Amino acid sequence: MANRPVTIKDIAEKLSISVSTVSRALKNNPEISLTTREAVQKLAKELKYQPNPLAVALKTQKSNTIGVVVPQIVSSFYATVVKGIEQVADEHNYQVFVSSSNEKIEKEEKNVNGFLNMRMDGIILSLTRATTTYDHIHKIQDLGVPMVLFDRTSKELEVSKVVADDASAAHTAVTHLINGGAKRVAFMTGPEFMLFGTNRLRGYKKALEDNKIPLDETLISRCDFTVEDAKSLALGLLSRSNRPDAIFAINDDMAIGAIAAAKELGLRIPEDLAVVGFSNSRRSRYMEPSVSTMDQNPKEVGREAARLLFEQMEKTPNAKAIKEVVVHADLIVRTSSDR
Repeated sequence: MANRPVTIKDIAEKLSISVSTVSRALKNNPEISLTTREAVQKLAKELKYQPNPLAVALKTQKSNTIGVVVPQIVSSFYATVVKGIEQVADEHNYQVFVSSSNEKIEKEEKNVNGFLNMRMDGIILSLTRATTTYDHIHKIQDLGVPMVLFDRTSKELEVSKVVADDASAAHTAVTHLINGGAKRVAFMTGPEFMLFGTNRLRGYKKALEDNKIPLDETLISRCDFTVEDAKSLALGLLSRSNRPDAIFAINDDMAIGAIAAAKELGLRIPEDLAVVGFSNSRRSRYMEPSVSTMDQNPKEVGREAARLLFEQMEKTPNAKAIKEVVVHADLIVRTSSDR
């Protein structure tokens, strides 16, 4: 017994009672005498007995666990989303298991399959920037496991989602830059297939239109979501003779990359170049200069995602097959755009 977990059978043998009696005594079933219940529970504590969660899940078809897959575990945005999920999960006495895909679809698929093998009661997921095929998502659906996507989603997937009001948020950010005097606002975005990027592009274009600024397609650029790639892209943009006087970036890392490029070229922030990012990352707050950004209210995103998931798992009257919740994003003005 020293080299393996203690089982109900071990307790039953030591007390010379049946396995079913031990099982019911551990659940404090009143059909078992108080003396036997106390004896079983005392021995279970002494032997450090722990129920096997997989065995319980197999028997009850319920594990009281949910799995969360995020693109980056170190991101303050995703970490705060997880906090919101945990708050709701705690209210339902559920445990939350979190894994990171590290922006790799292969890892995302592995994490999903792992959670399915562990018989998680539900899965909450944000897609990687590389996810363009969805067999692993369809597998979750085919198995009837409740699921919610958040932040990074796809219009090709008919699942419940929690998203930012991306188009409206982008409109707010670009309008802020224009109100600060910008005439040539560049938009730095990611891969074309990402839905949130498409929606933010729509908001960018609408803000230009509403302010009667002609659209210049050469000011719309795509790159990876990293500081390094964004800096390289921004160096090209800012070296033009007709360079932009403001940049709206699809995330804070890209905004930080743009600022690094401006500094390298001797441009002043925000006088020569105003910059706004997206997501209100910890890094954006403590940069020099600090970065203006759109705060996606990630804790509320997490709470809403968990609420949608529990509606599905508990089959509440409010549960719908497909539901989308939009969480409002707020503009936070800092030094990088405060003209």
